[in-house]
Amino acid sequence: MLLRFRVANHRSIRDESELSLISSSLRTISPRDGDWAGATTRVAAIYGANASGKSNLLDAIDFAISAIRQSATTWAENDRFPYHPFALTRGEKPPSFYELSVVVDGVRYDYGFRSTALGIEAEWLFSYPESRRRRLFIRNGPDGNSITFSRHLPGENSLAASLVRPRSLFLSAAANSNHRFLQRIHQQISRHILYARYGEFDQQTRLRVAMETISDPDSLELAVSLLRMADVGISGVRVTSHDLSPEARSLLDLILRETRQEDALRIVEEAGRALAFVHSAADGEEFEIPQVDQSSGTLAWMALAVPALQAFRGGDVLLVDELDANLHPHLASALVEMFKNPEINQKGAQIVFTTHDVSFMSPSYPALLEPDEIWFTEKRGDGSTELFSLAEFPTRNGDNFSKRYLDGRYGAVPLLNHRIISEILRQTGTLHHPPEGQERLISGAGEIHDRKTREF
Repeated sequence: MLLRFRVANHRSIRDESELSLISSSLRTISPRDGDWAGATTRVAAIYGANASGKSNLLDAIDFAISAIRQSATTWAENDRFPYHPFALTRGEKPPSFYELSVVVDGVRYDYGFRSTALGIEAEWLFSYPESRRRRLFIRNGPDGNSITFSRHLPGENSLAASLVRPRSLFLSAAANSNHRFLQRIHQQISRHILYARYGEFDQQTRLRVAMETISDPDSLELAVSLLRMADVGISGVRVTSHDLSPEARSLLDLILRETRQEDALRIVEEAGRALAFVHSAADGEEFEIPQVDQSSGTLAWMALAVPALQAFRGGDVLLVDELDANLHPHLASALVEMFKNPEINQKGAQIVFTTHDVSFMSPSYPALLEPDEIWFTEKRGDGSTELFSLAEFPTRNGDNFSKRYLDGRYGAVPLLNHRIISEILRQTGTLHHPPEGQERLISGAGEIHDRKTREF
């Protein structure tokens, strides 16, 4: 379960920003009854203009998780540590900062690190047993090579520390050395936060995961039910295999020449697999349609619905970039509703997604999002991203959040200046000078959009 994520100096996010899934009603460090599911939100919807930093926030979470997964393995021999600082500043770049707060076996943990292209500058882990903060380890020093351990951290700490390198995280090295206590925290972060990126390649990757998932009969039945729920005329789905053409096989062999044999065989096998969907005609006759002939909307739903099933089963966190892309609004709405439905989402799975679809904020939405489930990103004048929540504004029951957002009450909307386009068109001779009244109308619209206010 994800409680919060803090980040600074990652792409457009220059200043420290925090995304919190802790309910605004929680006034203590931990819920007194220990019910974290009841003290957190299941949904976080992130709105903002294009290029305002919505995707960069998800990218920052994914980067932190990737570092935890790979810094002590595939990244360990790299000459430089991956580093994506805010670019619009001169001089020396400061370290990037990442911190995740998660729940493991009912206890809250805060884990984070600071890094540059040279490696890890600092790393820390705190726990909150009995609602009191407790230090478990802190790593610092000029090269991030000094680690101090608390007596509250059990296990072979010195052995794990001996495996740490300047460009690897101690948490990753400890997990790889079978440090039982830290393995639980490592696994909670690295295995239970899933990222569904937006893009054709990313969708195909998720479909390959779907093929593995539906090999389980129970998962297959649920996947088919989700397809039927979407009313796309599909009554079944299965994984098919086919031989690659000689040309395709030769090209793949050339690409995989330097790959280990077992990995190359797996990749070739995956390349010859695809989904096939069973469609029922009006007379009840069934026809099998290959994946390549399915609509983009059907594939997009399949590529998201199966990861959602995984999240429900494991109580995972699902990150989705551009949730409404290629999905009908009713399907996107249905997916979010499932996360908010405790009968379906019994293990407290969470979804964090970016979107432009304001229907999630509309009073007519079946599972209206609460203020602390709605977030905004806004680009400042210096190009940096500001992240804030609707919960920071005064709200009342019955407020039409979608209308107020589109009216600019919360910011995070594009600032349109029609005069720029008009002037360019006039300079190129495409547009004649408008009548005086129309000129004032265009100018007035620009002034309204430029006047950002958060007051009521």
